[in-house]
Amino acid sequence: MRGGGKLRSVASNRRLVCAALCVSSLCASLAVSAAASSKAKAKAAAKSLPKVHLEDAYFGGDLLKVHSGPYNPGERTLVVGPWNMGPRVSPKPNDKRPNLYLVIPGTLHQVHGEPWYNHTEILSFNPDEPREFDVYWAVVLDPSLTAEFTGERELLLAAQETFSPAQGMTFEQIPSAKFLESMLKISSFEKLDKYRRADGNLPRVAIITAGFAVRLSVERPEEQKTAETPVADH
Repeated sequence: MRGGGKLRSVASNRRLVCAALCVSSLCASLAVSAAASSKAKAKAAAKSLPKVHLEDAYFGGDLLKVHSGPYNPGERTLVVGPWNMGPRVSPKPNDKRPNLYLVIPGTLHQVHGEPWYNHTEILSFNPDEPREFDVYWAVVLDPSLTAEFTGERELLLAAQETFSPAQGMTFEQIPSAKFLESMLKISSFEKLDKYRRADGNLPRVAIITAGFAVRLSVERPEEQKTAETPVADH
């Protein structure tokens, strides 16, 4: 009888251990599930946050009003950080398209809390009707370059100029460093090597294809003035 009591005690202990392990496993599973659910909710919330629409761009020194769209069936919205740039179209650059440059950093478009996405938009063409524009990142690499660009020509001239990083200069001192890290996964001088010129220097501004295009319509300056001119009372 004593032996039987011991066996029953051992079996009971085993059942308790198994139950405890099951409860522990269930708790761990619930914790993982809750964490995954929390991440999913955070991700969904981030996607649902309103994005800022771009309404201005420079062309040849003039500040123009731009509007995104129209959308074609199946097209998705192109979002860059906090910015809603309209319909995302063909992924490959096309010589027949005009260019849209996002100069980073820039002062034309700014948003609180994410300064590394502050930029200025420049158009290479001012069309009469909605057009698709190839998008290019124009990232400022030279810390001494503080000019605000308002036209394609001056931007391309700056991209042809080079500079040699000063001794002791860190990657974080590059004006567009945060944008390079977040959008292009470039986080060191070594990863910029492919943009170096034959003499080993870096361009003051690196113009990099974004790999997609957007559709925009543009208001000409005279159209803006007509719209702003008050109608005289008779």
